[in-house]
Order: sequence, then structure tokens, then C-alpha cells
Amino acid sequence: MKSCPEEKLEKFVKQSLAVNAAGAHTYDHIMRVYLLAKMIGTGIGADMRVLGAAALLHDVGRPRETETGVSHSILSGEMSREVLIAAGYTQDEVKQIDDAIRTHRFSEGLTPTSKEGEVLSDADKLDAIGAIGVFRAVSQAAAEDRGMEGFLRHADEKLLKLHRLMYTKSGKALAKRRNAFLQEFVNRLREESRY
Repeated sequence: MKSCPEEKLEKFVKQSLAVNAAGAHTYDHIMRVYLLAKMIGTGIGADMRVLGAAALLHDVGRPRETETGVSHSILSGEMSREVLIAAGYTQDEVKQIDDAIRTHRFSEGLTPTSKEGEVLSDADKLDAIGAIGVFRAVSQAAAEDRGMEGFLRHADEKLLKLHRLMYTKSGKALAKRRNAFLQEFVNRLREESRY
């Protein structure tokens, strides 16, 4: 039986992220973003072939970001082109996937130019808030030896703002609930750390 294109992409993602076993941008993050993107995208009629590939590949450049100084959103698109063509994606699909990946990272000030880019951006941000977001942020703070203060600073500067940056109706609804949990956790952590 012939494997589907997304199975080929998953293998590439696992290989690319093998060095990223700790912190917030691991293979399990990719799979949660992929599942969130599929759920949101199905509801709004997104091109699921493009969206699925973009979600799977959106962070493959992360391990190279620090060493090159180039944004992982650029690296991920560049690194993905060859594997996408080999998996049977057309040049037009590759361009759409690259665009969704390139514009998913809100911290660069870019706005997604497609429905698929909006969904990917929402799914990626959703995985940074709520219970899973707390877990990821604490893991990253520990991996970078930033401790509790580093986590709280990151929550204040970035995480607690994400719910206001959603594009889709589903993303906004999910973000509202997840942000409430994140805010409660941050409040309790501050309160309990005073004793």
C-alpha cells in the first residue's frame, strides 16, 4: 500500500526535530498544531492538503534558527520545498504551503495572506496557551534555565496577549477558554510564590 503524502512529511519532521527533544518546540507540539489546524480548517473550508502540510512543517527550521540567525518561519519553508515536491505536491501548493508557514509567526509582524495561513497561525498560538501552553512554557524556561521569573515574564510579554490575535471564530473561542486558564495559573503562581 502506498503511503500518503502527509506520512512522508511526518517522517521528515521527526528527523528534522530529532535534536529538539526538550523545550516547547518538539514533535508533540507539531502534532497538536496539526490536529488543531485540521479541526479549525475543516470548519471554514480551508484547503486541507495545503493546511495539513503547512501545519506539519511549520517548525522544522527551529533547530537551525539559533545557529543561522534566520527566522525558523523562513528556514522551515526553504527546508520543506524538496520534500513536498518528492511527496507529490504541485509547485502552486508548495508556494501556498510556504506562504502559510512564512506568515504563521505573529512575532514578526506578518499577517497571513490566506485562510490556511490564518488557521495555522491560530493553531500555533492555541498550543502556547491553556494547560498545554503552561506546560510548554515551563519546559522551555527550565531548558533555558530561566526559572519561574522567566516563565512569568514570558507569560506577561507574550502568552497572555495571544488570545487577542486570533483570526478564526473557532480560534477565538478556544483561545478565550485557554487564556482564562493561563491567567488563573499565572495569578496563582504569583500569589503562592509570595509565601
